[in-house]
Amino acid sequence: MAGEKRLFKLVRFMLIISGLWPLEIHNVSKYKQILYEIYYVVAHMIYLTSPFAFGGALISDYGTKEAQALEDFSRMLFVILIIFKLKIIRSTKMKNMINMVTSEEMNIIKSKDRIIRNIYQFHVNYCTKMVFCIIVFLYAAGLINMFNGFLELYKWDRAMQFTNETTTKPHIIPFWFPFDEDKHYILAVTYQIVHIYQTLAINGAVQALINSVMVFLRANLKILQHRIRNFDKFDIEDVHVTNRANYAEKNLNEIVLRHQKLIHWVKDLNESFRNILLLEYSVTSLQLATTLIQIIELVHIPFNGTFFLHCFLQLFGIAWNANEILLESSIGLSEALYESNWYNHKKKISFPIYFMMMRCQKPLEMRIGPLGTMDLNAAVSRAKLAYTCLSVLQVTTKE
Repeated sequence: MAGEKRLFKLVRFMLIISGLWPLEIHNVSKYKQILYEIYYVVAHMIYLTSPFAFGGALISDYGTKEAQALEDFSRMLFVILIIFKLKIIRSTKMKNMINMVTSEEMNIIKSKDRIIRNIYQFHVNYCTKMVFCIIVFLYAAGLINMFNGFLELYKWDRAMQFTNETTTKPHIIPFWFPFDEDKHYILAVTYQIVHIYQTLAINGAVQALINSVMVFLRANLKILQHRIRNFDKFDIEDVHVTNRANYAEKNLNEIVLRHQKLIHWVKDLNESFRNILLLEYSVTSLQLATTLIQIIELVHIPFNGTFFLHCFLQLFGIAWNANEILLESSIGLSEALYESNWYNHKKKISFPIYFMMMRCQKPLEMRIGPLGTMDLNAAVSRAKLAYTCLSVLQVTTKE
């Protein structure tokens, strides 16, 4: 199926360029593989220094520049979250999960059932558009940040032509450096540009992976619903049986096993994504609030406005996909079971269907660690908490 689009092709590319791809890269020499590992180590060792740069800036600005200190804190929080994601993505659990989903994707693409392939392609297109929207706002925020920095430098350069006063050169990011950043200005700006690139590449890759895996699960649940509705005629031309009832029983048993496999997948995915979702959920409210208060105070409106929209889309994108898994594994499967031809078969066949209906009463859930289920209600509660944090921060900064 050469013309079929693949869900994880884009994810693989984004993980590779960010240095996060945890598996061996196929069709690449061992020498290039070693170079890639060196790139991963060096790039991320550099990135690990950025919280200290933001922390130094926060200490320097606190008490004198409240608005700037708030921006330093917001950025530091975002970077620390990304660093935790780095460790999780390179874990053994994540390697096994990526191997599993890429292998299963190929099985779906090779399916002889055109409807199954169409269902999967619909979800591939949906996921591509959704990830594209999230990534566009992420990269737009990064590019606006760089543009503002260079614009401020241009204004400073023009101003210096008409005055003899010495002022500090503007920087793209409010970093603190353990050296004179004016004397080593090119080194400081290069570090800032590298930091922006790494932030965009890493966070974009992680968001693409999380959303793609969730959409992959939803696609498999929709495919399972299709198989359930047609369990007594699914792929009938490919099975050499004379007894239709025996075929229906055999096919239904395979569907039950597939359902159990999906349940096991969700358990594994919860193990893999538990810490990422917990981190996202825990800091999102504070991140939204600190960004929103800067917008209200008219600080870097283009950047903060775009970044706020990115954080908002990121939160509700994950929540929406998690909510879809919950609905399709309960209401969706129950409706498919009810709409099948179970009433035209003997009790031997109707019993597994009844058993599956009972299991559907307990939907598959993406968990936020110990904080409960990730769904739209969880995202709305984060948005409400962000408003509360905003009110508290406004009072604090005014004092």
